[in-house]
Amino acid sequence: MKVTDIFLSINARDFEAQTAWWATLIGRDPDRNPMPSCQEWDLAPSVRFQVLDSPANGPTTISLRIDSLVAEIGRLRKADLEVPDPQKVEGFKTLHWSAFTDPEGNKVNLLEGV
Repeated sequence: MKVTDIFLSINARDFEAQTAWWATLIGRDPDRNPMPSCQEWDLAPSVRFQVLDSPANGPTTISLRIDSLVAEIGRLRKADLEVPDPQKVEGFKTLHWSAFTDPEGNKVNLLEGV
């Protein structure tokens, strides 16, 4: 199997609110709306993130490795998102993370380091 694209999708009970929350987290509006029940962002080459209008399905975990955890936490707090201080991940040389949830209980992990 040759994988050419990866799609990360979360299910939303409140599609509009979830789209707005994730746009704030990512720092920009979606790149496209491929169908009425989907908002989609290009996060990296061949990696797409989607918010789906799918109230019947349960929560998801999304982990995003970023360049500056402290800077992003500051930006998100200025946008009134509740994000905890970073914590060192035991067993890793420099890996730190901040774990929180979106308004519908999906787990969000921001990671920096290795």
